[in-house]
Amino acid sequence: MIQETLNSKQRPALTSNRWHVVHARWSGEPGNGSTFIRSIVSEHDDQESALQGAREIVARLAQQMAARPLAERDQLFVRKPGFRSLKSAGRVDRRRS
Repeated sequence: MIQETLNSKQRPALTSNRWHVVHARWSGEPGNGSTFIRSIVSEHDDQESALQGAREIVARLAQQMAARPLAERDQLFVRKPGFRSLKSAGRVDRRRS
């Protein structure tokens, strides 16, 4: 179940008790630390199905995002149950393994 909550620093956040996909949409406001508004777009029983759901969303958004500058492209995250995602935050840099 998707819930609105607060993180440890008392900032508004979203969470779910299932694996979930978070869509961070660019707010359209240029400036320092471009803001992204986040929402949970799907919930899943396991990590594999969450990854598949995220891949399907990426495929639908690909053409639209290619036209935007990198700093303004939407982002998707797969999160484990109980993970708290801020409702509004800056762009997340991709981790390199």
